[in-house]
Amino acid sequence: GELLKAFCVCEGVRGGMSFHARDAMVSRMVRIFMRHGKKTTSQKIIDGAMGILKRDHNIQDPLKMLYEAVQNAKPLVETRPVINAGRKVLIPRPVSPERQESLALRFIRDAMRERNENGSPLRLANEILELHKKQGGARRRRDNQHRTAEANRAFVR
Repeated sequence: GELLKAFCVCEGVRGGMSFHARDAMVSRMVRIFMRHGKKTTSQKIIDGAMGILKRDHNIQDPLKMLYEAVQNAKPLVETRPVINAGRKVLIPRPVSPERQESLALRFIRDAMRERNENGSPLRLANEILELHKKQGGARRRRDNQHRTAEANRAFVR
């Protein structure tokens, strides 16, 4: 009991209950963040980031902030390549809600991995904080995707 409690406090999760165990979006995030089948490592990164948000930034509900971050990273349109008159044309298409969430989580993962802070939980926490302010690498990628779709509006059928 005491060892488990010490482990959970050091990982930033109070009471021993981790975030991924009770939330569908977070468990999906765990699977998207996973590398080489190491699910536990992925869970520790996400729980650690939640702990950092709670402890260092005094955020009462880090899960709510995560949801807002994912919402701010969701792309509304994407471009699909289609061969038209012998050349590739990018055609803008609306993105389904399920794909919006998948893309947002992937954007967050990639932006987190490009950051230069020490430790994945810290990088993820900082990316979530920046997304909350509608900034950060994931938001930049979403905006670029929107810009590309806007530039190719002429090709909409």
